[in-house]
Amino acid sequence: MQNYIQIYSYTHYRIRKFALRLTTMFKHHKILIFASGSGTNAEQIIRHFIPNSNVEVLGVYSNNPSAFVLDRAKQLGVSTHVFNRKQFNNPEDLLKDLIAQSPDLIVLAGFLWKVPCHIIDAFPNKIINIHPALLPKHGGKGMYGHHVHQAVIDAKEMESGISIHYVNSQYDQGAIIFQAKTTIGPDETPKSLAQKIHNLEHRYFSEEIEKLLLTVGKQVNLYTDGAASGNPGPGGYGLILEWEGSPYQKTFSQGFIHTTNNRMELRAVIKGLQMLKKSPLDVVVYTDSKYVSEAVNKKWVFGWEKKGFKDKKNKDLWIEFLEEYRKHNVRMKWIKGHNHHPQNEHCDKMAVKASKQNENHIEDIGYHNKE
Repeated sequence: MQNYIQIYSYTHYRIRKFALRLTTMFKHHKILIFASGSGTNAEQIIRHFIPNSNVEVLGVYSNNPSAFVLDRAKQLGVSTHVFNRKQFNNPEDLLKDLIAQSPDLIVLAGFLWKVPCHIIDAFPNKIINIHPALLPKHGGKGMYGHHVHQAVIDAKEMESGISIHYVNSQYDQGAIIFQAKTTIGPDETPKSLAQKIHNLEHRYFSEEIEKLLLTVGKQVNLYTDGAASGNPGPGGYGLILEWEGSPYQKTFSQGFIHTTNNRMELRAVIKGLQMLKKSPLDVVVYTDSKYVSEAVNKKWVFGWEKKGFKDKKNKDLWIEFLEEYRKHNVRMKWIKGHNHHPQNEHCDKMAVKASKQNENHIEDIGYHNKE
């Protein structure tokens, strides 16, 4: 009888655990959409999720009572809400309504007002926006619609695109989730470029929203930067770890007595990967070091490994890097340094600060060129 009870208890426990997993996997996700204009993106999102019983667009909110997005939403059976500036900025007004609906995601789809801090704070990493250019370029106040496309053309850019990003307290400066590009022709006009951008929006926006809501095991973004004064000389690195769909963030920095810039760039990536407690994870590494990014993306490092890193600098770190790299699904993305990328700028400041804090410096074990 005792064995029977034990077997029953264990089986019951396993059933409950499996049921809990199913509940998590098939959670009913709720979306709110904010829009100010015609609402073609909002309509695409609503239509995309109509067949999906796990995701529901609860409502469309607009600051413009004559916005056509309201008609589109009503025709598709989605409730609509109009608010004014006073209601938007009052923590005791619109915010209470939003909190009551417990959205998993608030989507800005052509919404032109800056979101106040009390709403951002209430929904950390749950508000996303789509911007019609490749951030960090051509963002900020007034950069919407034809204004963006004209600015892109005036700057003689060779390409433009869309940027889906989290919303923070600054215009268009939240962490980038996804970007897609299109080329700019020699006779491009703001109108023709706008059509290309709309095509990208309609193709990718709903898909990326679905990934944010339904993907099991959210992506980890690792931002890194390194510095060495004199190169070689005193150095340091800084890193930021962000988990998509979560407000959780980690930062770390370290200074070294004598090192090189390339070693600091590489050490930052290694340390960031070492800080991940679970594996495998989907990790995107953002670095302004072509030394690091191209070695991986162009497969050079794997060729070096086959040849025992013969005549290659920083053999010790590349071996350590590959050990961590193979624990996860890692993608390397190069970003231009000192180009107003918020996380990259923050990593740069941490690296420089660490390089100057002599009292906290440690030896860069493995670096022997101390001329």
